[in-house]
Amino acid sequence: MNGTTGPSVEERALVFKAIGDPTRVRIIELLRAQSEEITGTEIAGHVGVSLALLCHHSSVLVEAGLVTKRKEGQTSYWTLNREALASALGSLAEPASIGG
Repeated sequence: MNGTTGPSVEERALVFKAIGDPTRVRIIELLRAQSEEITGTEIAGHVGVSLALLCHHSSVLVEAGLVTKRKEGQTSYWTLNREALASALGSLAEPASIGG
């Protein structure tokens, strides 16, 4: 997200696409409840999906900027990008210029 003027229409569309899937909403809710990183294996277990399906959801969430992942060996650690989520959702409540 560009940060200075808020997310563009395209960036917001990626966020809305990402949260348009119930499994991804569950992932976001799980990450929101965490105060620290959580592993992909833990997320898959909590959400009830395979690691392969989690990988698919991961790519959508990362592309939207909602999730940050880092790898350490074979383990991926996930955190929620709270600022990106708040910015995209909050932008809907703010007055906007036409075409912006």
